Amino acid sequence: MAGIKHGAPQVPSPLRVMIYFESTGWFNTTGEEKTNEILPTLNEVIASWKENGSELLGTFDRDILTAGPAGNTGWHACFLYNIPDLQTVADMTHSFRETGLDKYFRLEAVIGRPFFLLEKN
Repeated sequence: MAGIKHGAPQVPSPLRVMIYFESTGWFNTTGEEKTNEILPTLNEVIASWKENGSELLGTFDRDILTAGPAGNTGWHACFLYNIPDLQTVADMTHSFRETGLDKYFRLEAVIGRPFFLLEKN
């Protein structure tokens, strides 16, 4: 059986980026810290991502059948974005470092493209 022939994958513009989100130190904080410090900062950072030209396409939270640490998957939720360029991706992950959110959460960005069999341009 012959395979589908196509050239090398083309890097899309904007970039298609999956951001994996894992709660780490979050579990070692008090309810007061979560409510008064961590969640307001997290909400500010994520709101700022709306202003950098990124488009949120969807989210996925694994919490229906899981609780506690992420385990082998290494993530609790993921966010799918179209992002203008690689520097913007780096700025988004860095926003967790510069605000101290990396003490409570881990981010990992993966760059891909729309799946050609399901999303045709």
